[in-house]
Amino acid sequence: MSLENLVQLGWYKAEPSSPKEIADLFSIVNRSQADLKVEGISDDLRFQAAYNGILTLANIALRASGFRVSLGQGHHQRVIESLEHTLTTQDATAREKWVRKIKSHSQKRNTTSYDLAGGVSPTDLAQVIKDLTVLRERVNAWLIEVHPELLRGEPQQS
Repeated sequence: MSLENLVQLGWYKAEPSSPKEIADLFSIVNRSQADLKVEGISDDLRFQAAYNGILTLANIALRASGFRVSLGQGHHQRVIESLEHTLTTQDATAREKWVRKIKSHSQKRNTTSYDLAGGVSPTDLAQVIKDLTVLRERVNAWLIEVHPELLRGEPQQS
């Protein structure tokens, strides 16, 4: 099912983006990447910072595609699931893998936010940081290839 079909279901709405919006969203990713490097805070909070960066990257791809999530429940899940329709320079299997990875990170973030402190292992933290770095590279490459008009002259720094 395409994003256009999902608009008909009310999950997304069509809305063009702009270079300023994309740059502003990348500033959130930059903040997340800076925050996760602060070793004086818990691994749980560092994990959450990385996850927020990943979620924002998925939103960048959605916004660059000319859509946004409609208001309502499941906002984060719909942003994540939109990757199946956005990063079109990757094959469908790779996009589905990203959705599964990010949903797994989302579950871990929810657990550490609402149920259990200290639930993030060093391996969990390393994986979410790696995924943030790789997804940023993929989103940058996709923007350069598919939506260069939304970049302000240069790819966003990793």
